Amino acid sequence: MDVRTTDEFAKNGYIDGAINLPLSDILQNLDQLPAKDQAVVIYCVSGHRASLVTMALHMLGYENVLNLGGGFNAWKAAQFPVEGWVDWPKTWTDFLTNLPADMYAVSAANLNTELVEQTPFILDVREPAELADGFIAGAVNIPVRELLQNLDKLPAQDQPIVIYCKSGHRGAIAAATLRLLGYTDVRNLGGGVGAWTKAELPLETGEVTALTAGTAPVVDTTTLHDLDAFLAGLPEGFYSVKPADLNAELGSATAPFLLDVRTAEELAADGTIEGAVNIPIIELMGKLDLLPTDKAAPVVVFCKSGHRGAFVLQALRMMGYSEVRNLAGGMNAWAAAELPVVK
Repeated sequence: MDVRTTDEFAKNGYIDGAINLPLSDILQNLDQLPAKDQAVVIYCVSGHRASLVTMALHMLGYENVLNLGGGFNAWKAAQFPVEGWVDWPKTWTDFLTNLPADMYAVSAANLNTELVEQTPFILDVREPAELADGFIAGAVNIPVRELLQNLDKLPAQDQPIVIYCKSGHRGAIAAATLRLLGYTDVRNLGGGVGAWTKAELPLETGEVTALTAGTAPVVDTTTLHDLDAFLAGLPEGFYSVKPADLNAELGSATAPFLLDVRTAEELAADGTIEGAVNIPIIELMGKLDLLPTDKAAPVVVFCKSGHRGAFVLQALRMMGYSEVRNLAGGMNAWAAAELPVVK
């Protein structure tokens, strides 16, 4: 019997098979308990509320009632299974520290070659109005906020998928999201449509490929719920900041913490933004103590193009850092805007 609030039960997970009877509702719901001689284990977060219920039930004649020592916190610390909850710090640690050399990105030139040779599924996650700027031939359009509500429109989880947006920011978020759901061959077009156009590759106008519904894959429902909540809740701007706007912020009293997630080699070759703290992306989760202790403090992440920065943005926000943004276009865009770089 879980005596936490219904909100705690829904958000933080529970032990498989537990019934949720909040402390305040116990005496009005004794009919939900078993016979007084049957074994009952009660838990809350730490053991405090459960101890009160244990004592009360003993006084009511329940003969075999125990309190889970240390409560749900102790259960999780022992790494016993939890239903209805995802350990996002662990999940993101596994994802970020095991990124491959290509960071799940593909260049415009390489994608153009692939479209001739093997034709991956092309997913455009921009808003419908953006399609007027042109799209890659054969692309299917599902705006990023609606992506996880349309998994039945995607190919099987082991099929190749390439995602793109305008700059690579939304595409990276979408790619990470699908991989966390078990899609094994998903990449993001580095630099998005902007890079495609810069490479003088063709775009089409008119109607995009029609969506065809199939069968949605079986995925973990809690993981799906949490990821969909993140995507569906993306605001205008998608948690990105333009170089000029960031430069203006850096001169204010509320300047954000700057997190450079490139490699040390990239930093040495290309320089960085003054005041930035460099933590390569694959090392980040082991060095969170270098970030502001206040998770509500403003943080701007950047990499070379915005691709890795988008991964980190999503990871930190899903772990409770509420004011994290990604530098749109990364250091490439910062340098193109002729803003100051230090080495």
